Amino acid sequence: MHEATMNLSDEAGEGITQRGGRAIRLALNVLLVGFICHFSTEVGFALKFPPHHISPLWPTGAILFSVLVVTPIRHWWAYTLAAYVTSVINDARAGFPISAILFIVAGVIEILIAAVGVRRFAGGLRAFDNLRSLVAYIIVAVVLAPFISAFVAAFAGTLENYWFYWRVWFLSEVLAYLMLAPAILTWIASARTTLKNVSLARCIEACLIGGGLVAISLRVFSWPAAGEGSVPALVYLPLPFLLWAAVRFGPTGVNTSLLIVAFLSISGAVQGRGPFTATNAADNVLSLQLFLITISIPLIFLATLIEERRDKTNVLSESESRFRTMADTAPVMIWMSGTDKLCTFFNKGWLDFTGRPLEQEHGNGWTKGVHREDLDRCLEVYANSFNARQEFTMEYRLRRYDGEFRWVLNNGVPRFGPDGGFLGYIGSAIDITQRKETESELRQKRDELAHITRISTMGELAASLAHELNQPLTAILSNAQAAQRFLAANPANLEEVREILNDIVQDNSRAGEVIRRIRTLAKKEEIEFALLDLVRVIRDVVMLIHSDAILHNVSILLQMDTAASRVQGDEVQLQQVVLNLLLNAFQAMKDCPVNERQVTVRTELDDGHKVIVAVSDRGEGLKDDQLDKIFQPFYTTKENGLGLGLAISRSIVEAHGGRLWAQNNPDRGATICFTVPLEGETGKKGIME
Repeated sequence: MHEATMNLSDEAGEGITQRGGRAIRLALNVLLVGFICHFSTEVGFALKFPPHHISPLWPTGAILFSVLVVTPIRHWWAYTLAAYVTSVINDARAGFPISAILFIVAGVIEILIAAVGVRRFAGGLRAFDNLRSLVAYIIVAVVLAPFISAFVAAFAGTLENYWFYWRVWFLSEVLAYLMLAPAILTWIASARTTLKNVSLARCIEACLIGGGLVAISLRVFSWPAAGEGSVPALVYLPLPFLLWAAVRFGPTGVNTSLLIVAFLSISGAVQGRGPFTATNAADNVLSLQLFLITISIPLIFLATLIEERRDKTNVLSESESRFRTMADTAPVMIWMSGTDKLCTFFNKGWLDFTGRPLEQEHGNGWTKGVHREDLDRCLEVYANSFNARQEFTMEYRLRRYDGEFRWVLNNGVPRFGPDGGFLGYIGSAIDITQRKETESELRQKRDELAHITRISTMGELAASLAHELNQPLTAILSNAQAAQRFLAANPANLEEVREILNDIVQDNSRAGEVIRRIRTLAKKEEIEFALLDLVRVIRDVVMLIHSDAILHNVSILLQMDTAASRVQGDEVQLQQVVLNLLLNAFQAMKDCPVNERQVTVRTELDDGHKVIVAVSDRGEGLKDDQLDKIFQPFYTTKENGLGLGLAISRSIVEAHGGRLWAQNNPDRGATICFTVPLEGETGKKGIME
C-alpha cells in the first residue's frame, strides 16, 4: 500500500513538472513574440514617408498572423496581448486617441480573419505547397482580411480623406501579407522538414542568389533617382535572381528574395534614394506598393506551381521506386506494356527466369522465348484481349535460362488512368510446370479409376450382357441346325437354306454389335475429343442395357432433339456418364410398382452453345442435403455401392467443359442433368482460357 502511494505521488510530481515546463516554455515564447512585435512596430514607424507618415508595409500584423497560424488556438489570446501590449501602454500615456484604438481593433480583426481562414481553407503552413492552397491564402489573407479591416482603420483619419486612408491601410497590409508573412511561414515549414537534408552545394547556391540579389538591389534602390518622374528599367534587374530563387528553391526561396527586395526598396525610398522618390510621398508609396505587389504575385504563383509539380514528380518517382522494389521482390514474374502493345517493363523475377537482359525483352523481344508451337496462339490471345481492353489468362511454354521450356500461367489486366484513358496492360506470370505434371498424373489416375469403374459396371451387367449375347447366338445355332436338315433332304431345299443364312448373318451382326459396345466401354485409351453424334452415343448405351432394363422391369423413353446431336467430346467417357445415370435411375425405382418404372432420357439445347442431357426417374427423389452430396466421392445411397460412379461422372463432365447437377422433379422422382459443348465449341479444358 505504501509503495503504491509512493508511485502515485511520483506520477503526480512528474505531471506537475511537465505542466510547469510547458507553462515556462509558453511564457518564454509569448515574451519573445511580444519583443519581436514591439521591434517590428518600431520598424514600421521608421519606414514612414513624411509628411503624411505613410508606411508602405506594416510588419506587426503579418508577424502575429504567422505566429497564430502555427500555434494552438487556446494560446492566441496570450500572443495577441503580447503583440499589442506596448502599443496599449503608449496609447494610454497619450490618453487613448481614437485613431490608436481603431488601429488596434482593425489589426486584431484582420489577424483573426486571416489566421482562421488560412488554417481552415489554405492548410496553414502548407499554404504555398499547391495552387489551390495559395489561391485560398491570397483570397483570405491578402484580400479579404485587409479589405475588411481597412473600413475600421480608415475612420482614424478625416472623413474627407476616408477612402485615401482606406487605400493606404489596405495596400500596406496587402504588401505585408505578400512579402513578410509568406517568408515567415515558409521559414518555419522549411525548419521543420528540410534543414537537416540541405547539402553544401545548395547552401552555396543560396548564398550566390542572396548575395547577387542584395548587390543588385543596393544598386537599384539605394542610388540617387535618375530624374524626376522617371522609373528606370533598372528596377527589373533583380528579376533574374528572383526567377532563379523561384525555380531552384521554391516558395521559401522566392519569398525570402522578395522580402530582401521589399526591405531594400522601402528603406531606399524612405532615405530619398532609388526610383520611387520622384514625386510626392503619397504617390511614391503607391508606386512602390504597386511595383512590389506586381512582381510578387506572379513569382509566388510560379514558385508554388513549380513546387507542386516537383512534389508530384517526387511522389511519382517514389511511387515508381516502390513499385519497382515490390515488383523485383515479388515471387512472380511481372510485366507491363504501353498502348502500342509493346512491353515496357519486366521485373527481376522475369529477367532471372529467362536469363536475358531487359533490353532484349523490351518491345516484342519476350516472344523469342515462347515455344514455337505456342507462339501464334499466345500472340492471338494477347492481341484480341488488347483490342477489346479485356483481362486475359493464357498458358504457354517459356524458355528458362537453362534452355528448358517451362509452362507458365500469364494473366494480364488493362490499366486505366484517372480520366478513364487506356494506359496499357500489367500482368504477372508464374511457373506452373509442376502443377501441369501433377494435373497430368491426376488425370491419368482419374482415367484409370474411370476404366476400373467401367469394368466393375460391366461386371454388374454380366447377366444382362450374357442374355443379350445369348439371344443371337442361340438363334444362330438353331438356324445352322435347320440349314443342315434342309441340306440333308433329297432334293436339298436351297431356298430355305438361303433365308436361313441371311438370318444367321443378321444374328451375327446383332452379336457383333453387342460385343462392339462392350469393347468400346471396356477399352482403355487416352481421352480423345472429337465430333460425336450424341443421339447415337445415347442409343448405343440404351441398347447395351436393354436386357438389364427388362430384368428390372424398366421402360426407357427417349426424347432426342436431333438439332442438338453434334457435340464435342470423348465417346467412351460420355457413354460411361450416360450408363451410370441410367443404372442409378434403375436402382432408384426398385421399390416402385412395376407399371410405374419409367426412365426418360431427354436432350435439348442450352443457350445455343451446349446440349443438356437429362435422365429422369419415377422414384422417391432426393433429400435436399443429398442434391450435392451424391457427387462426392464414396458417398452412396446404394446398399453395396462404392460411391464413385457419380463422382467420376462429374469429373468427366467438367473435363468436357460442362457441369453435372441433380434436381427433384415437380411431381415425383429426380432428374440428373449434364451439359456437353456443341460442335464448334471447345469442350476440352485447353491450355488457354
